[in-house]
Amino acid sequence: MKPPRSFLLAPIMAPLFVLARHGRVFEIIAFVYMLTTFLLLLLECCNPKVRLRQKPPAKPSVRLNLNGPSE
Repeated sequence: MKPPRSFLLAPIMAPLFVLARHGRVFEIIAFVYMLTTFLLLLLECCNPKVRLRQKPPAKPSVRLNLNGPSE
């Protein structure tokens, strides 16, 4: 699975809450930013992006003959 991209938004959250102490507008901006970060994280967890396999799966070394005669 690919890692969620919304984790990249999390380091900006702490400085926004420090800045939120300086006024009501910054507090609302920090709160909205926090909610959108959490919402994006939840959406990416519900619909994960998957990668294709780089190499094909190994073929079995023993093959069963299921259609052959039974003894």
